[in-house]
Amino acid sequence: MPITDVDVLVSCAECGAEIETVNTKKDNMMLFSKETVWCPQCQADRPQVRDIAGRLAAIEQEQQSYPKALPAEPFPGQT
Repeated sequence: MPITDVDVLVSCAECGAEIETVNTKKDNMMLFSKETVWCPQCQADRPQVRDIAGRLAAIEQEQQSYPKALPAEPFPGQT
């Protein structure tokens, strides 16, 4: 069954504080907004940043699955 709903995190663009999580349908999802939102940490209206919940954790998990880089070794016969 396809996923039709996603959680969108709304954060303060200035301090990065998470303000709210909104559940919305993929078709209605809007990640770009010029609206401001009240930030309880800054105590002011600030621009907002929207992102998919769990996206950063998924990126981190994928990067951890990459093979580890090894130091370069000279070609055989070279010193």
